Amino acid sequence: MNPESSGAPALAVENAVKRYHETVAVNGVTLTADHEVFGLLGANGAGKSTLIKAILGLAPLDEGSIRVHGRRVGRQAVEARRLIGYLPEDLQMYERLTGWEFLSFVAGIKDVDGNKAWEDDLGYFGLGPERHKLIGEYSLGMRKKVGIVAALMGSPKLVLLDEPLNGLDAESMRLLRLRIEELAAKGTTFVISSHIMGFVERICARVAILRQGKIVAEGPPSALRQQARMPAEPFDEVFLHFAL
Repeated sequence: MNPESSGAPALAVENAVKRYHETVAVNGVTLTADHEVFGLLGANGAGKSTLIKAILGLAPLDEGSIRVHGRRVGRQAVEARRLIGYLPEDLQMYERLTGWEFLSFVAGIKDVDGNKAWEDDLGYFGLGPERHKLIGEYSLGMRKKVGIVAALMGSPKLVLLDEPLNGLDAESMRLLRLRIEELAAKGTTFVISSHIMGFVERICARVAILRQGKIVAEGPPSALRQQARMPAEPFDEVFLHFAL
């Protein structure tokens, strides 16, 4: 079945709860994201990364459910995972592989035929001349860009980007924003967790702000500005109004 033919949203989280012993990391979160760029925000320890791992099936929920285009994570884990691209905050890579070899390895895991698309993405992010260097010789920004190319490989329907801007310079951030906007216009759903609030406000149609595992604010950035009565302040201030 075509994942878009079911009419289900790209991501549907319902009453999600995740506990680690006595700590409730995610506490009754309900949200949907579909054909948009959605910001998942919160201070350190608010539950963002745990929720992202739950969406990937890496942190099984204690209560509630998560569906990716109608596939329930956990029960239909393989089918759901095939629809997802993921960039982790703590990006671990094989340092003795070249960038090209690493992406070839990822392509094999994702069962992606050919290399034209990700070869183009390497060039787009300025890594074409560096593709045959060892990853151990890459800067943080170069590693991040290879990770972004890997996350976008295979045209996933849902892309999760956890702190994608770390290590990127201003031009690379601009290129990433343009690529996200291009793919979102074609129907890809993005969920982005970032502390760069200017980027979040510019690119996200809606955001959800977590505090102690709960959503404390949700909506378009403009609506959150209005709710916080901060029409002209930097969006960092709006975020902190809800997050702390």
